[in-house]
Amino acid sequence: MAVNLGFTSLAHCQARRKPQIVMTKPLIHDHDGHVDDMLSCMLLWLSDAVELLAVGVTNGDCYVDQAFEALVKIATFLNLEGTELAMSEDEMPHPFPDNWRRESYIINELPVFSENDLKKPYQQGKFRRSDTVFFDCLSHSRRSVTIVTTAPLTNVAVVLRDQPDLKKNIEEFVIMGGAINVPGNVEEAGHDGSAEWNVYADPQAFKTVLDSGVPIKLITLDVTNELPVTPEWLHRLDEQSNTSRASLLAAKLFSLVKGFNYYFWDTVTAAAAIKPDLFTFKEMKIDVSTQGKSAGKTSTSLFGGRKVQVATHVQKQGFEDLLLSILRTK
Repeated sequence: MAVNLGFTSLAHCQARRKPQIVMTKPLIHDHDGHVDDMLSCMLLWLSDAVELLAVGVTNGDCYVDQAFEALVKIATFLNLEGTELAMSEDEMPHPFPDNWRRESYIINELPVFSENDLKKPYQQGKFRRSDTVFFDCLSHSRRSVTIVTTAPLTNVAVVLRDQPDLKKNIEEFVIMGGAINVPGNVEEAGHDGSAEWNVYADPQAFKTVLDSGVPIKLITLDVTNELPVTPEWLHRLDEQSNTSRASLLAAKLFSLVKGFNYYFWDTVTAAAAIKPDLFTFKEMKIDVSTQGKSAGKTSTSLFGGRKVQVATHVQKQGFEDLLLSILRTK
């Protein structure tokens, strides 16, 4: 399902341009509604380097109806328009833990949204599925489109399987997923713990994207483990919250995960699309296990898989400064 916030989708995919000299990067974002997903979406929407065509919400690390409504509230709170919002209610082959997914209820009920009157198209219930919206954007964009995923790859895999010719219209995938030389974060009965959740939730979808041949930048736990959300950075965010509505909202979202070991998982993935020169990438041949006790495990391979660009380092100071500078714009 989708909601159009202030434009006609087809015309937007064909012609919308931000008024600036440097041409922006046309981009689709698919996420699954957790705190860092919402923050990464905000960064992409606010960045002058990006022309955000569409956002899909996947029924992964959230309950998608709650996360979708929360996303519309964020767009309303920040007065963001020009991007079509979509969602898919399809369940994952391996659903995320319920206590993680329930965070979307808390995000949706943040007191900061109490002043919101939701965008009119959402009130009218004009929705489309994520894969349908992505199909339209890829079909009608005049330039190749970058797809950023901070969720399981279910929605984009549907497009690749049903409309394989559209892969020629994809510039690249920027994917938050995988763990190569570090442990995974899946702790499920019968699993060996080697997989990262976005891949484990739908490993066959990850393989579909891998096998498509479209260029991939992969942001794994190996690099995100180096980027914890620190009290020092949160203090800098709080300092600009008095004069920046986006910073205030970001601070409220981060407050929901205080006390946890939280990392810049999805926000660093957004940054890789916005400013890739902050990153060091290494070409690696990657494969994925699709079943058994190591389902979702991503590993280097001599005989299978394919070559992708894996992030091995990010300039921490430059990355943190980039986040704050983008959030200050609204």
